Amino acid sequence: MKPLKIIIIGCAVGLTAGIVSAREIMVEPGGKLATLPAARDAVRAMRAAGETGDIDVILKDGVYALEETVIFGLEDSAPVGAVTRYRAAEGARPLISGGRVIDGWQKTALQNGKVWAAKVPWAKGDAFFHCLYDGENLLPRAKSNPFRVEAKGANPRLYAGEVKHRIDFGYSGISMKQWKNIEDLELYGQPTRKWLVNFLGLQSVNPSSQTARLSVPATYCMFGDDWVIENCIDHLDEPGEWVLNSQEGILYYWPESGTPGEQVIAPALNELIRIEGVNDASLAGTKDQPVEGIVFEGLSFAYADRQQWLPEDAGLQHDWNLWDKANGLVRFRGARNCAIRNCTFRDSGSDGVRMDLFCQEITVENSTFENLGGVGVLLAGYGPGRKDVNRNNTIHNNEIVRVGQLFLHSPGIFVWQSGHNRISNNHIHDLAYTGMVISGVRRRFFDRTFQEMGVKNPYIKKWMFPEGTREHIPTIRWDEISLSSTTEWSAFEPYMHARGNIIEFNEVHDCLKLLHDGNCIYLSANGDGNIVRYNVTYNHPQGAMIRTDDDSHGATVSHNLLFGTISPSGIAIKGLNTSQHNIYVNCTMTTGGAGNTIDPNSEMSRNLFYFTAENKPARFHTKIDRVGSGLDYNLYWHEGGETENVLVAQQKKGKSKVDAHSLAADPLFVDLVHGDFSFKSGSPAPGLGIEPMPKETVAKLGTIQDPFLKRFTQGMPLDVHRSKKAHVDPEADTGAKPQEK
Repeated sequence: MKPLKIIIIGCAVGLTAGIVSAREIMVEPGGKLATLPAARDAVRAMRAAGETGDIDVILKDGVYALEETVIFGLEDSAPVGAVTRYRAAEGARPLISGGRVIDGWQKTALQNGKVWAAKVPWAKGDAFFHCLYDGENLLPRAKSNPFRVEAKGANPRLYAGEVKHRIDFGYSGISMKQWKNIEDLELYGQPTRKWLVNFLGLQSVNPSSQTARLSVPATYCMFGDDWVIENCIDHLDEPGEWVLNSQEGILYYWPESGTPGEQVIAPALNELIRIEGVNDASLAGTKDQPVEGIVFEGLSFAYADRQQWLPEDAGLQHDWNLWDKANGLVRFRGARNCAIRNCTFRDSGSDGVRMDLFCQEITVENSTFENLGGVGVLLAGYGPGRKDVNRNNTIHNNEIVRVGQLFLHSPGIFVWQSGHNRISNNHIHDLAYTGMVISGVRRRFFDRTFQEMGVKNPYIKKWMFPEGTREHIPTIRWDEISLSSTTEWSAFEPYMHARGNIIEFNEVHDCLKLLHDGNCIYLSANGDGNIVRYNVTYNHPQGAMIRTDDDSHGATVSHNLLFGTISPSGIAIKGLNTSQHNIYVNCTMTTGGAGNTIDPNSEMSRNLFYFTAENKPARFHTKIDRVGSGLDYNLYWHEGGETENVLVAQQKKGKSKVDAHSLAADPLFVDLVHGDFSFKSGSPAPGLGIEPMPKETVAKLGTIQDPFLKRFTQGMPLDVHRSKKAHVDPEADTGAKPQEK
């Protein structure tokens, strides 16, 4: 081993008084200690020699290209009370990269000599890569024109359908053949539902019958007119596109500039860093041993590959991600008391940070996630059962922007079967789909247990899932499931581990740019006690900004600030939940009807609805016939004078006595235009029990370094105080087409 540059900055004196030595290890590309694995091994040697204090591994500027995933195991744990910190040198921004720069380009005869080729022998077989970058720019794979796919004999109204209708399909509008490297090709599109996309490997093609088979099943039945084939050399016909042939080990690329640049980078790894202890899947978990005390500060991570779906994979809700998948820039899998601070996660094919299985007391803060193919931050515990060990983590003060660039359905933050986490002061924006998801497994997936109890599935036929379904079912710990009822929530709640989360002071906007039926903040199949408070949402095109969906129970949605700058749907409530003290500006409250409806005992009181003169409200609530007397003590106001008429019509439409004590009156905000939502003297709001949102509170919304209020008071490009966007009456459940999840 090369000699280590170790600088002792403290002496081991006074140990009995709690004073221990501290050390620094300097790492520099081209230096005596040049790689992250070598630095890790140096730390191991120091710990083995008895070092019990903090150790700082300081990385100087440069690119640290990884040949393989760097794994931190139990031998890398810091002693109790100490940490091992991998951090950037002062003023430096070192990059941890899983990419390989492609060189050795040669012109080909394809497209009149415009397509170039490079040998990539390392990318054969399992090392196949699914995304390619020119510097920070994600390059598009070659794709065919859109064509029609259909699962013959399948009923498109069925939610999932039989597996055979999700793996075998007919096609029209395109010519296919049994390509020699067919395993390299993927079908890309949306199977029936428009809230997700699938990348599906091709297994075989029968041109005579115009049928084909996939290597993995689609999430739902195969229907649609806008499917394409990706990574086929026959369709490399536009500048910027590329194709990888893994049998030949050759990359083909048509550069827009005419010549390949010097920073064409392909990811060679599925994950860059893995912090992995011992994960004991048994209920007792006596062998669980998490890695502890690993910290990353001031580092950049880039260039991991996009997920590839395999037959053995298990999906999370709607296959928005995969359970316990070896994928991501940094992955915790059996870890505790670790942290990521002031880091950047960028230009990568899939997830930024994953926390799988046993993950506790892990903090991700003050970091940036941008231009990722998948989720920004994912927390995923065990499936339904009694093992609940993914909890008490903190996701704080992060900027999450333009994630889900490949898997369009990827949320900025995804919390699945994980509870008692704090998710605060994050700025999530510019996404193809939903900003944040808190979810577990819906009751309809417990059909096997219903059958064992001799009870027919209480949910309608279109939501039944057959054996072979990837979504949720493989994650269920059937031996630990014992239901006393198929309908009572108390029978299911012990298995719903996404409970007790606090989601507060986040700014979420400009979501749902490409897909359908999504939200800024979304809850589904969550356990009790989730709190969604003091968040600000705006610029959402359709669907509710905050939504409690099927099997959402026991959540409190309160003190949120919602601006209907495009769509008027503010909060949508299903299940038995509480929604109070929210301020709706130019937007409404609604309820869901498909799947589970709202429980009429839900509390939807003491909210404030304010419409500016330019935005005439057709109603303040939709589906009001579904709610009970818990909708009351609300305050409604329209600057143009329409408040009383709308409120009276609303009271008449309700089957029960809704809004019996609600008022139509000006709330008398102290300073709406400058973000002070407290009340002047004489306001009727305090008499209704509505709590104010003063400027000091609004100032806490968003990230600490770039708070929402600063941009709000400067007018903001979208002008949230005086939006003149045309509003549509949101009579559908969420303002979306009737295609409920």
